[in-house]
Amino acid sequence: MKDYRQAQIVRMDIISRLYKRGYSYREIRAEVMARLDLQSYSLRTVKKDVERLLAEWRETRIENTDYALQLELQRIDDLLKEAWEAWEKSKQEYEKRKAKQIGVPNPDDERGGGGGVVTLKMEQTAENVSPCGDPRFLELIHKLLMERRKLLGLYSPDKTEVTGDFSFANLLMQTGVIDEQE
Repeated sequence: MKDYRQAQIVRMDIISRLYKRGYSYREIRAEVMARLDLQSYSLRTVKKDVERLLAEWRETRIENTDYALQLELQRIDDLLKEAWEAWEKSKQEYEKRKAKQIGVPNPDDERGGGGGVVTLKMEQTAENVSPCGDPRFLELIHKLLMERRKLLGLYSPDKTEVTGDFSFANLLMQTGVIDEQE
């Protein structure tokens, strides 16, 4: 019984990967038979396995929804904290320094082959910079807050209004499901 259960787990793992990639039941059947060296594996069993897999995914998704939501909210909170810190740092004053050297080639280099540089003049400048802050951080903060509000469901749903001569009967006639004479 234990071997059967292990074989079923391995089979379900193969099926889940193939089903996610869009394989048909027949393709799944052929692939499972080839990988597990099975003599027989009916399409009916494939269908049952896929249905069992889908039911398992639904249960897992419902159980993990709260956990996944909390995880995503925590990730957003961490990014928000970093973005706010970067925003504050981008507003801090700093000293911008530049160094410039002017020189000429040294023909009397001790290495014999010339080369090297004799420095004639050195300039250093320092400038105090008072930035207003990098607006890219505010844009990132805004996007993160919007994403947080979406996850929490704080936005009202968009209202979509369909106008025109639209009816179920017209739709069926346009798709060719029923004829106009019926």
